Amino acid sequence: MGKPCFAALPPCAFGPLVLLGAALGAWEGLTVDSQVLWNASLFHDVGLTTIPRNTMCFEIEGAEFARRTLERFGMPADAADRAAIAIILHMQPGVTLADGVESVLLDRGTAIDVRGVDVDLVASVRGTVTRKFPRGDFDRHFVRAIRREVARRSDCQSARLLNDADLEAAMARSPWAIDATSIC
Repeated sequence: MGKPCFAALPPCAFGPLVLLGAALGAWEGLTVDSQVLWNASLFHDVGLTTIPRNTMCFEIEGAEFARRTLERFGMPADAADRAAIAIILHMQPGVTLADGVESVLLDRGTAIDVRGVDVDLVASVRGTVTRKFPRGDFDRHFVRAIRREVARRSDCQSARLLNDADLEAAMARSPWAIDATSIC
Protein backbone atom coordinates (compact mmCIF):
# COMPACT_ATOMS: atom_id res chain seq x y z
CA MET A 1 0.00 0.00 0.00
CA GLY A 2 1.19 3.58 -0.68
CA LYS A 3 1.66 6.37 1.82
CA PRO A 4 -1.16 6.84 4.32
CA CYS A 5 -3.41 9.67 3.20
CA PHE A 6 -2.26 11.77 6.16
CA ALA A 7 1.30 11.63 4.83
CA ALA A 8 0.35 12.19 1.20
CA LEU A 9 -2.23 14.95 1.67
CA PRO A 10 -1.99 17.96 3.95
CA PRO A 11 -4.72 18.48 6.58
CA CYS A 12 -6.18 21.31 4.49
CA ALA A 13 -7.19 18.66 1.94
CA PHE A 14 -9.87 17.23 4.24
CA GLY A 15 -10.15 19.19 7.48
CA PRO A 16 -12.17 22.14 6.18
CA LEU A 17 -14.82 19.89 4.69
CA VAL A 18 -15.91 18.63 8.10
CA LEU A 19 -16.44 22.20 9.30
CA LEU A 20 -17.98 23.39 6.04
CA GLY A 21 -20.31 20.42 5.70
CA ALA A 22 -21.39 20.63 9.34
CA ALA A 23 -22.01 24.38 9.03
CA LEU A 24 -24.10 23.91 5.88
CA GLY A 25 -26.06 21.07 7.41
CA ALA A 26 -26.81 23.04 10.59
CA TRP A 27 -27.68 26.19 8.63
CA GLU A 28 -30.11 24.27 6.44
CA GLY A 29 -31.56 22.21 9.31
CA LEU A 30 -30.43 18.88 7.85
CA THR A 31 -29.95 15.81 9.97
CA VAL A 32 -26.55 14.41 9.17
CA ASP A 33 -24.66 11.36 10.33
CA SER A 34 -21.50 13.16 11.45
CA GLN A 35 -19.45 9.94 11.43
CA VAL A 36 -20.33 9.30 7.79
CA LEU A 37 -19.64 12.93 6.80
CA TRP A 38 -16.35 13.03 8.74
CA ASN A 39 -15.10 9.82 7.15
CA ALA A 40 -16.26 10.80 3.66
CA SER A 41 -14.42 14.10 4.13
CA LEU A 42 -11.31 12.30 5.33
CA PHE A 43 -11.20 9.82 2.46
CA HIS A 44 -12.71 11.83 -0.43
CA ASP A 45 -9.41 12.58 -2.19
CA VAL A 46 -7.33 9.58 -1.07
CA GLY A 47 -7.61 8.22 -4.63
CA LEU A 48 -5.53 11.18 -5.81
CA THR A 49 -2.57 9.72 -3.91
CA THR A 50 -2.59 6.49 -5.94
CA ILE A 51 -3.18 7.71 -9.52
CA PRO A 52 -0.36 5.65 -11.09
CA ARG A 53 -1.89 2.43 -9.69
CA ASN A 54 -5.56 3.35 -10.11
CA THR A 55 -7.60 1.31 -12.54
CA MET A 56 -10.65 3.58 -12.15
CA CYS A 57 -11.25 7.31 -11.63
CA PHE A 58 -9.76 8.56 -8.38
CA GLU A 59 -13.11 9.14 -6.65
CA ILE A 60 -14.15 5.53 -7.29
CA GLU A 61 -10.78 4.17 -6.17
CA GLY A 62 -10.97 6.33 -3.04
CA ALA A 63 -14.54 5.27 -2.31
CA GLU A 64 -13.68 1.58 -2.55
CA PHE A 65 -10.62 2.06 -0.32
CA ALA A 66 -12.76 3.99 2.19
CA ARG A 67 -15.53 1.36 2.21
CA ARG A 68 -13.06 -1.47 2.87
CA THR A 69 -11.17 0.47 5.52
CA LEU A 70 -14.24 1.73 7.34
CA GLU A 71 -15.80 -1.72 7.48
CA ARG A 72 -12.50 -3.21 8.66
CA PHE A 73 -12.47 -0.72 11.53
CA GLY A 74 -16.04 -1.54 12.52
CA MET A 75 -18.28 0.96 10.73
CA PRO A 76 -21.60 -0.69 9.83
CA ALA A 77 -21.80 -1.63 6.15
CA ASP A 78 -24.71 0.75 5.42
CA ALA A 79 -22.80 3.72 6.90
CA ALA A 80 -19.61 2.75 5.02
CA ASP A 81 -21.70 2.55 1.83
CA ARG A 82 -23.09 6.06 2.42
CA ALA A 83 -19.56 7.40 2.92
CA ALA A 84 -18.40 5.65 -0.28
CA ILE A 85 -21.36 6.97 -2.26
CA ALA A 86 -20.66 10.51 -1.04
CA ILE A 87 -17.03 10.13 -2.13
CA ILE A 88 -18.00 8.94 -5.61
CA LEU A 89 -20.60 11.67 -6.07
CA HIS A 90 -18.47 14.58 -4.85
CA MET A 91 -17.10 14.97 -8.39
CA GLN A 92 -20.47 14.57 -10.14
CA PRO A 93 -22.70 17.47 -11.17
CA GLY A 94 -26.23 17.64 -9.77
CA VAL A 95 -25.99 15.84 -6.41
CA THR A 96 -29.34 16.05 -4.57
CA LEU A 97 -30.82 15.03 -1.23
CA ALA A 98 -32.10 11.87 -2.96
CA ASP A 99 -28.41 10.88 -3.09
CA GLY A 100 -28.11 11.28 0.69
CA VAL A 101 -27.52 14.19 3.05
CA GLU A 102 -23.84 13.36 3.46
CA SER A 103 -23.41 13.22 -0.33
CA VAL A 104 -24.94 16.68 -0.71
CA LEU A 105 -22.85 18.15 2.11
CA LEU A 106 -19.59 16.63 0.83
CA ASP A 107 -20.36 17.82 -2.71
CA ARG A 108 -21.23 21.33 -1.58
CA GLY A 109 -18.35 21.43 0.90
CA THR A 110 -15.85 20.54 -1.81
CA ALA A 111 -17.35 23.12 -4.20
CA ILE A 112 -17.03 25.79 -1.51
CA ASP A 113 -13.55 24.66 -0.49
CA VAL A 114 -12.00 24.16 -3.91
CA ARG A 115 -13.74 26.74 -6.11
CA GLY A 116 -15.29 29.14 -3.59
CA VAL A 117 -18.83 28.36 -4.82
CA ASP A 118 -21.38 29.82 -2.35
CA VAL A 119 -18.59 30.69 0.12
CA ASP A 120 -20.89 33.32 1.64
CA LEU A 121 -22.99 30.48 3.10
CA VAL A 122 -20.16 29.60 5.46
CA ALA A 123 -19.05 33.11 6.37
CA SER A 124 -19.58 32.33 10.06
CA VAL A 125 -16.92 29.59 10.03
CA ARG A 126 -14.58 30.87 7.30
CA GLY A 127 -12.14 32.48 9.74
CA THR A 128 -11.99 29.31 11.84
CA VAL A 129 -11.42 27.18 8.75
CA THR A 130 -8.54 29.32 7.49
CA ARG A 131 -6.93 29.49 10.94
CA LYS A 132 -7.20 25.76 11.64
CA PHE A 133 -6.47 24.63 8.09
CA PRO A 134 -4.39 27.21 6.23
CA ARG A 135 -4.26 26.39 2.53
CA GLY A 136 -0.62 27.03 1.79
CA ASP A 137 0.13 25.33 -1.54
CA PHE A 138 -3.08 23.30 -1.58
CA ASP A 139 -4.34 24.82 -4.86
CA ARG A 140 -1.10 24.07 -6.71
CA HIS A 141 -0.90 20.49 -5.41
CA PHE A 142 -4.58 19.82 -6.07
CA VAL A 143 -4.46 21.06 -9.67
CA ARG A 144 -1.31 19.03 -10.29
CA ALA A 145 -3.02 15.87 -9.00
CA ILE A 146 -6.12 16.51 -11.13
CA ARG A 147 -3.91 17.08 -14.20
CA ARG A 148 -2.16 13.74 -13.51
CA GLU A 149 -5.48 11.97 -13.49
CA VAL A 150 -6.70 13.69 -16.67
CA ALA A 151 -3.47 12.69 -18.43
CA ARG A 152 -4.19 9.02 -17.58
CA ARG A 153 -7.99 8.97 -17.78
CA SER A 154 -9.58 11.70 -19.87
CA ASP A 155 -13.05 10.18 -19.37
CA CYS A 156 -13.15 10.87 -15.61
CA GLN A 157 -14.95 13.75 -13.92
CA SER A 158 -11.55 15.35 -13.35
CA ALA A 159 -11.43 16.24 -17.06
CA ARG A 160 -14.81 17.94 -16.85
CA LEU A 161 -13.73 19.87 -13.77
CA LEU A 162 -10.34 20.85 -15.20
CA ASN A 163 -11.47 21.74 -18.72
CA ASP A 164 -15.21 22.42 -18.85
CA ALA A 165 -15.50 24.03 -15.40
CA ASP A 166 -12.10 25.79 -15.77
CA LEU A 167 -10.88 24.62 -12.38
CA GLU A 168 -7.71 26.70 -12.29
CA ALA A 169 -9.48 29.98 -13.02
CA ALA A 170 -12.23 29.21 -10.51
CA MET A 171 -9.65 28.43 -7.84
CA ALA A 172 -7.72 31.61 -8.59
CA ARG A 173 -10.92 33.69 -8.18
CA SER A 174 -11.90 31.90 -4.97
CA PRO A 175 -11.84 33.90 -1.73
CA TRP A 176 -9.83 31.02 -0.27
CA ALA A 177 -6.97 31.76 -2.69
CA ILE A 178 -6.81 35.26 -1.26
CA ASP A 179 -6.57 33.80 2.27
CA ALA A 180 -3.77 31.36 1.32
CA THR A 181 -0.99 33.10 3.19
CA SER A 182 0.42 30.38 5.39
CA ILE A 183 1.64 26.83 4.92
CA CYS A 184 -0.64 23.80 5.16
